[in-house]
Amino acid sequence: MPTDFTINNHHILQFTQNVELLLQQIRPRFAGAVAEGKYLSTPQGAMAQVIKQFGEVDFSPLLPGDQPNQWYGATVWDEIEHHQRWAIPADHKLSLPIAKQDELRMLGSPKSPYAEAGRAAYARLWDDYVIAAATNPAKTGTYDDLQDTVLPAEQIIGHDYDPHGQGQGLTISKLIKAKELLIAAGNEPSEPRFFACSERQLSDLLNTTEVTSADYNTLRALVRGELDTFLGFKFISTERLSMTAGTPPIRHCIAWVKSGIAVGMWDGLEVKVDERPDMNYVWQIYMRCTLGATRTQEKKVVQVNCSEADTTVTP
Repeated sequence: MPTDFTINNHHILQFTQNVELLLQQIRPRFAGAVAEGKYLSTPQGAMAQVIKQFGEVDFSPLLPGDQPNQWYGATVWDEIEHHQRWAIPADHKLSLPIAKQDELRMLGSPKSPYAEAGRAAYARLWDDYVIAAATNPAKTGTYDDLQDTVLPAEQIIGHDYDPHGQGQGLTISKLIKAKELLIAAGNEPSEPRFFACSERQLSDLLNTTEVTSADYNTLRALVRGELDTFLGFKFISTERLSMTAGTPPIRHCIAWVKSGIAVGMWDGLEVKVDERPDMNYVWQIYMRCTLGATRTQEKKVVQVNCSEADTTVTP
């Protein structure tokens, strides 16, 4: 008779802990660079979360007299604008079968390829939500009357922005312009600023003739991964940024302050390992998560378009 193999509960628990540990050690690339919120689902499921936004206010004169808004007069309330942004949740799952007993036994291993595959998939998904929220239309208004708010043209640096004849890739001029737009919009200079681009843009930056000798050493270390900060931006290298096909293809890089993008996570990452009697008793690893993200304010994000003239974009 064939010997029944029963998976040890310890292995199930250990697999879940391994996935969580991997996520702590090798987090999504954009983790820590955006505002993060953790929410719990209701009996009706994950609910959209509103992110409150408030406009600017100014002091008004307080003058002698007994009229409203004077020393001895009645107080007149000043006004502040209220805006709402919405993080709309979406559900995602990953289910993997385990058909071989030797693979089943290794679930508890810290080097389990299943744990690494699950972590990597979750990290990519998390990053994709941030990238999409940065430049896609944001959901604003009341929940029963949602409106799309696009990133305005003044927050987009065109690929052909080239005041010093340095080319249409990523240049120091574009970085300086992005920083100028963020600071001039009233964002706190002390708030962390980030810049997401591909390795191609880092190479473009290194090769620009704008770079001084001192800058060159810094940029060379940036390209090698020894440093991650330049011109006040912490750089995040990713090949997942969107591109527009054309002549030339355009990579949509992103500059932002930390509070400019918000990611919502509902109930965390759920991990289950179960036997499937409906599938010939194959064991299944099942992961589920619910995510949503939004741009919080247009003035907190700048899209920096860069040419990748010799790159072929697959539709």
